[in-house]
Amino acid sequence: MLDMAGAKSASDNIVGPMRRLGLIAEDGSLTDRGQKWRVDESYGTACQEILDEIYPDDVKSLTTHDGAPEPSQVLTWFKHKGFGGSNASQMAGTFVMIASKELPDASADQKPAAKANGKRPSAAPPRVAKAAAAPAAAHAAPAVVRETQAPAPKVPDGPRIHLDIQIHIPASATPEQIDRIFESMAKHLYAK
Repeated sequence: MLDMAGAKSASDNIVGPMRRLGLIAEDGSLTDRGQKWRVDESYGTACQEILDEIYPDDVKSLTTHDGAPEPSQVLTWFKHKGFGGSNASQMAGTFVMIASKELPDASADQKPAAKANGKRPSAAPPRVAKAAAAPAAAHAAPAVVRETQAPAPKVPDGPRIHLDIQIHIPASATPEQIDRIFESMAKHLYAK
């Protein structure tokens, strides 16, 4: 039976990169750099330590005229190092975040998410408002439609985590075993 606990996956995808950046020690505790990383006042210092220790000079030199990292050039650099598009994009994003040495702006992170989330709901309410416009005009209560609109969902502050899960099922697995695998996935992923 396949191990569905996910500890190895979390170690490979989250803890491993944090160890390579020097944020987490082998025993799982925060390093001095990790402590600096999580405190706003010393975040830039931690970023500079990572740049000095981890990244080569040729990628650090890919900057705009004002010294900020140039995302498109950094992405191209990672692609030329042999990384696929998705990996290169993620690595370039991480590098640009670290090289900027600035804390992410929480309000900037929320605006794109609100637009992305707002597109679907905003498409539906105008139809409802137009359909309700004639009865609202007849009853002189147009404010009711506006009051019933749901507020935009809150976007949590903090890092976004993206996990890709691959399941390798042997060809010899029975339909019952496959069903149990997917039941286990649903239980662990969706807490059902």
